[in-house]
Order: sequence, then structure tokens, then C-alpha cells
Amino acid sequence: MQERYLIVKPSSLGDVIHAFPAVSLLAKHKPEAIIDWVVVPAFADVVRLHPAVNQVIPFPRKELGKITKFPSAALKFAKMLRENRYTAVIDLQGLLRSGLITSLAKTKIVVGPKEPKEKISKLFYNQKVDSGSATIHAVRRNYRLVAEFLGVDSAGKPETQFLKNEKEAQLIADLMKDLPEGPVVAIAPGARWPSKCWPVSYFAETAMLLKKQVPDCSFMILGTKDEAEMAEKLCQSIQAPCLNLTGKTSVVGLLEAIRASNVLFCNDSGPMHIAAALEVPVVCMFAPTDPVRTGPFSEKAIVLTPKDLPCMKCFRRVCPEANCHRAIPAETAEQAIRSFLSGAAV
Repeated sequence: MQERYLIVKPSSLGDVIHAFPAVSLLAKHKPEAIIDWVVVPAFADVVRLHPAVNQVIPFPRKELGKITKFPSAALKFAKMLRENRYTAVIDLQGLLRSGLITSLAKTKIVVGPKEPKEKISKLFYNQKVDSGSATIHAVRRNYRLVAEFLGVDSAGKPETQFLKNEKEAQLIADLMKDLPEGPVVAIAPGARWPSKCWPVSYFAETAMLLKKQVPDCSFMILGTKDEAEMAEKLCQSIQAPCLNLTGKTSVVGLLEAIRASNVLFCNDSGPMHIAAALEVPVVCMFAPTDPVRTGPFSEKAIVLTPKDLPCMKCFRRVCPEANCHRAIPAETAEQAIRSFLSGAAV
């Protein structure tokens, strides 16, 4: 009987991307196996870009959160999970929610981290695997979990594989024809937490400093439709050719736009993880979160952090003072971006 594995990693975008190398490792050592993946619908198309994934099973998080839709959504989801008997189900999320998902699948083996994010999720695992210290990067933890489960070496270099979406890539290429010849710097000024968002004025000042040093550069603004107002303000502030794609692309289109750029300048956000996975140079800012654990997993990344602030890595979603947002000079960011454009940092 052909082996079949189920990956449980429903969200978020960064977390999903962090799981790609672990799935590649599973596929490498189980080349004949079928691999399915449970993920929220918003990121289903991203998961489909992994060449080893056979079936994407949408996790109806929104529907399950509504009393009127919960019964039908739960039954439909459970039915989809139980359509196949799995050799093993691997929980890479480590939450109560993901643990519950594993309990719905047909399998005798449920694998999860020995030290998950939410300890109660261990109740669902019959194989608890040491995925390493919580201080190591999330990519390494996922990779090690799968390696330990397979009984293979985890010391290798985790690699992310993305299929190219030719249709979305062409759409982005057509839109970029309006930009003049020269390097394109993508800017993603948004993030899920307000505390992660540097002011629009900071991005604008950095862009204008860069334009003085690299006259032929242009800019591409990326983000979700909820960030449209922020992006429009940024475009108006940058006195240079600027293509605003905020809210105008799918998540796969966002990925292809980042792939087509020379550098991404951003906060700690999903686009940052996309750039790192695609090996597109990225310059990003960190303060409330820890770049060692969830920073860009790439050798082509420069992480900017405030110096000598006692409140660093506070993990607050909202900060009343935001001192860290004034602690990195725009000149520092501009120099980092320019070092990639000149080839000095690559």
C-alpha cells in the first residue's frame, strides 16, 4: 500500500513558508509517498506551489468560528480528512487546534513536537519528537522534527522549493512594464501587529535617500487591501517612479512580485518570509519579536534592530510609546538596501 502523509500547518503565511523545507525533506526520503497538507484557504494556493504536495485540504477556520455554520463546516472538514488513511499525520503547528485536527484523520501514527507551543496539544500525539530548542529558528525546528521522525540527519541545509506560477508571473511582468529600466525595490510597509509597523514616513525617507544614491531605481509597493491607505500615502511621499500593487494581487501574485524585484524592504511580515524563501535580498526591521527565532531564513538578509533598548523582544502587539520605531536611522536602512543593489552584500 502506498504511503500517505498529512501535514498539519494551517497558518500563518510565515509559518506555512517555514514548513516548506520540512516537507521537502519528507518528500526526499519518501519519494513514492503521497503528501497532503491542511491549511487555511487564504494560503492554499501558496501550499500548491510546493512540488511535493498532492492535495490541499482547506481548514475552514472562519466557518468553524460561527455558531450557525459550525456543524456543517465541521462535518465537511472531518469527511475530507477521513477520505484517506494516512501512514502518519505530522503536526508542525503545535497548538490545541492543530492537535484536534490530527484527531480527525484516519491514522495510527500522530507526530508532534515534544515541546509544542501549547502543551495540551501533546495529548493528541503518540510520537513526540524533539524538534530542538525554542531559541532556534522555526525552519530548523520543523526540519528537525521531520528528520527525527524519519531517523535521518537534520544537519543539512533546509531548502525551500516553490513552483513558479507562470500566469501570475506574467501579470506582474506586464504591470512592471510601466516602470523605467533599472533596479526595482519592493516595499511592504504593513504587518499583522501594529508594533511591527515602522511609520510610513520612515519608509518614504529611506526611499528618497536611496533614489539620490541610485537615480535609476524605482519602487513597487506591496500589501493587502487593508493596507491600501498606508500604501497610497507612501506612494505620494516617494518622489520617484512607484507602482502600487497593494490589494491588487493574490497571495501568489505577491510572491511573484517579490520574485521579480531586486530587493524587498519591509517589516517583520509574511512578505519578508517569502523573499527569504525565494532568496530575494531582504532588508527588514525587528524590535518586538526575535529575529533569531522568526527572522528571515536566508543568507541574503539584513536585519535592522534598535540598539540598547531594554524593551526589545517585548512581544507586544501594540506599544504605547514605540521608541524602537525612532531608533533606526533611515540612512542605515538606505545603506543596507544599496549594499544589495551594488552587489556588496550578496
